[in-house]
Amino acid sequence: MRGFTLIELMVSVAILVSFFAFGIPQMQRMIERYESSTKFDTFRKTLIHARSLAQDKSANITLCPLQGTNCSSNWNNPISVFSDSNYNNMLDGNEELYYKTNIHSRHGYWQKTKSNQSYIRFNPLGHAFSSASTFLYCPFSNRDNIAKSIVINFQGRIRTTPYLNNNGSPYAYFTSINCD
Repeated sequence: MRGFTLIELMVSVAILVSFFAFGIPQMQRMIERYESSTKFDTFRKTLIHARSLAQDKSANITLCPLQGTNCSSNWNNPISVFSDSNYNNMLDGNEELYYKTNIHSRHGYWQKTKSNQSYIRFNPLGHAFSSASTFLYCPFSNRDNIAKSIVINFQGRIRTTPYLNNNGSPYAYFTSINCD
């Protein structure tokens, strides 16, 4: 039975090292892109579902990151969707919590225009008059081509836009929030 020579072993190790040197960073980028996309889509669907709930239930529906029973301004925490009949941005005992979802990512963070406003509220018509704002997802890796935004207008419509334009610069409407 024949074994490996020292040269064959060194060549094999060199090939393995090159695979790891090029493969691991690519795998990390792929994981980052996947998780960013997943969390972004989860948040977008949560907003759409909260707006639909407001219209279906003919009620005011609040969406926010709860800290205890109060809305907090840290949008990287789990998001709760609940009826807020008294407009106090709190989940009271007589109000229904419809669901919670997690949009926290190990690879990025969320920013919001109107950062002092800790909630999004849809009225029974699906409008978001006092809650119109923009959310921006920024990757920790500074790969701005992954960054995306969710825009909620006054009528409650939700749209998504990329962070960068065709020239590779942030769009002009990202003056109050950015990934820098």
